[in-house]
Amino acid sequence: MKKLTRPNDDAVVVFEACIDRVRNADLKHRLQSCSVEVGEASAEFDQKASVAELHTIEAKESVANVVSVDEMKKVYTDRMAKKLAPGRVYYDKLMSLPEHGRCPLCSQRVVSTLDHHLPKAHYPSLAVSPLNLIPACQDCNKIKSEDIPLNSEKETLHPYYDDVEGFLWVKAKLTESVPVVVEFYVEPPDDCDDVLIERLKHHFITFDLAALYSSHAAEELANIEFIARKIFEDSGSIELREYLSDMADSRKQVSINSWQAAFYTCLYESNWFCQNRFQ
Repeated sequence: MKKLTRPNDDAVVVFEACIDRVRNADLKHRLQSCSVEVGEASAEFDQKASVAELHTIEAKESVANVVSVDEMKKVYTDRMAKKLAPGRVYYDKLMSLPEHGRCPLCSQRVVSTLDHHLPKAHYPSLAVSPLNLIPACQDCNKIKSEDIPLNSEKETLHPYYDDVEGFLWVKAKLTESVPVVVEFYVEPPDDCDDVLIERLKHHFITFDLAALYSSHAAEELANIEFIARKIFEDSGSIELREYLSDMADSRKQVSINSWQAAFYTCLYESNWFCQNRFQ
């Protein structure tokens, strides 16, 4: 998962911008009366996301007892996410956060939507709160759907709050057979916090990253088949291992936990791959 800069736009400011063009007087009055709860909900989210306690936030069936879940959903879909909507500027700001436009949840696919970390169907007060909106790819957004964490260990990683790029936790191993299959798994360092370890595993499982990365690894194996075989036949296993090690180091400079870094690391660490694969 890639860390993102935490948005600093105030939830109430965003909410009030979204409802600015509401013409129905009754609806606008009811929406305006929700501003306090929207601000309080965002503040609670900020505090609890920082300590992995989002599961303690109470789900609600309305906002301030005057605006329904469906009405708040429309504030997001019609007045923030839709092109030319009054709140679209905030939507676009959030969508522009990931480097190279890559989804921070899987670190692989291209962002195409905003994911509600806590689903708006159950937490309507957070429907347009920037802290609850994560730029994501369609697949990750669909996979997560309306998932609600039951405890700290079952909270998926949040790119605005969880920085897991400073230590190695995504690893890979290969099968010593042809065709080679590369499998990805989570193995955090021993000194990693117990709750974080479980969250890393839960995130990996929730978004089915092992399958996603293995698919890309299979394609990469095909891409390097020619050059790897050529290096082995021309120069031997030592040179092949050095080539793979350099490829791993290059990927680690970009992201220590990328599937590419784990992929090349497992290749150069494998005596079988370096010495026997191309015999």
